Amino acid sequence: MLVFAYDGSLNGDWVAHYAVRFAVHTGTRRLRLVHVREALPDSHLEERIGRIADECKVLGVGLEVDLVARAGTDVAERLLQYVPPGATVIAGTRARPRHVSFLAGTVSARLLEAGRVPVIAIRVVHPGVLGQPASVLLPLAGAPHAAANALPLLRLLGGDLRQLHVLVVREVSRLRFRFLRSEAVEQLLASGRALAATIEEELRVGLALHRFHLDSSVVVSDDVPKEILLHAAKHRSRLICLGASRRTWSQGLAYGAPIERVLRDTPSDVAVYRSVG
Repeated sequence: MLVFAYDGSLNGDWVAHYAVRFAVHTGTRRLRLVHVREALPDSHLEERIGRIADECKVLGVGLEVDLVARAGTDVAERLLQYVPPGATVIAGTRARPRHVSFLAGTVSARLLEAGRVPVIAIRVVHPGVLGQPASVLLPLAGAPHAAANALPLLRLLGGDLRQLHVLVVREVSRLRFRFLRSEAVEQLLASGRALAATIEEELRVGLALHRFHLDSSVVVSDDVPKEILLHAAKHRSRLICLGASRRTWSQGLAYGAPIERVLRDTPSDVAVYRSVG
């Protein structure tokens, strides 16, 4: 089951398109919308949820709406009380940065950091995509299970995934990068190509029921976010899928953090995901 953490904003309406489209590609075709009420009522909330319900009806998705009081608790904790076992939570980042941050300090960040349920936090840059990105960029490092962790999100894209480009960045320190010899670069590229081939095979097997074009590229760089942004523009990707791990949160989400840099300068929508288990 999918649980959509809806904040009642215009940005939340944009994220809702992804939540509904994701629900279309699940076996149950069900979506639970959870909205945590603040102290002041929103006079437009019923109308906004009504539009989401209309979209669900058109696409054959069953919508369950839970409007819950905050009750003095942390919003993220309150949301988690309405997430059944095995469910995935979909939420949004900020539409505009606060203190130069799109994710840090948000409910989505707290859900991701908790690591108790799978979470997908989406920044919508182009509302006209309507949750149907078609062309997707998947940057992956050599971490174990990196491809497997991305599969649940990619499966939720279903038929809306037409082109998947995998980017493998062999990252080196800025100092080492300046003095890399051509032989060392070729060794890094060779190991990267071997990794990319393994990742491609994992994705083809894991997404065997889906029809899409898959390719990959490997680069050596001292700046991963820059490479992600360059390749997103080069391939005209409509969605960047960024994996978040325990290491991500131990390093924090400061202004210069890789995820925040991509969210700040992205030419496309971004989905930050974290799997559990």
